[in-house]
Amino acid sequence: MKTDMEQLVEGCKRKDPKAQRSLYDEYAPKLLGLCMRYTHSRDEAQDLLHDGFIKIFESIGTLSNPQVLEVWMQRIMSHLCIDYLTRDKQLRYTDLNSMEEYLSTEEDDSDEMANDHNGLSMEQIVNAIQSLPSHYQLIFNLCGVEERSTKEVAEMLHLSENNIRQILLRARSSLKKKLRNRINTI
Repeated sequence: MKTDMEQLVEGCKRKDPKAQRSLYDEYAPKLLGLCMRYTHSRDEAQDLLHDGFIKIFESIGTLSNPQVLEVWMQRIMSHLCIDYLTRDKQLRYTDLNSMEEYLSTEEDDSDEMANDHNGLSMEQIVNAIQSLPSHYQLIFNLCGVEERSTKEVAEMLHLSENNIRQILLRARSSLKKKLRNRINTI
């Protein structure tokens, strides 16, 4: 007996519009959130979501294990977002030493960032992440939110692993400062 997930995937493989709609309705909100972590506007995120579902429906026939559907879709969406950012040159890598406004990496971070969100809404935290420079935002999302290894991210972006670590460190430091500033204004 097939599970509901297996039946849903089989329906999508047959290009059944009802199955496709069910899949979309079930996962669109979560995948839109993923897209919004990479973009600066809801419109861009919705465009990426739309493009991502087209890609999902076109390639769902290659999915051999329906139990990994959600992870598989998240990978498609994050790769699509990365391609979008790099294709449209919204993601610019520069010499890290020339980025003076983001170079201060205070080492007094004994309190974890998780504790810095006291009094802040999730929307304020997402806005703080979105206010990071594009390359900081991308690396933070991949390593910090999606929990990908620095090695994997370095390979995806064709950068050195050390460069990814430095960007991640600076992104975290910048985000902590932004969150502290917002907490202090409450």
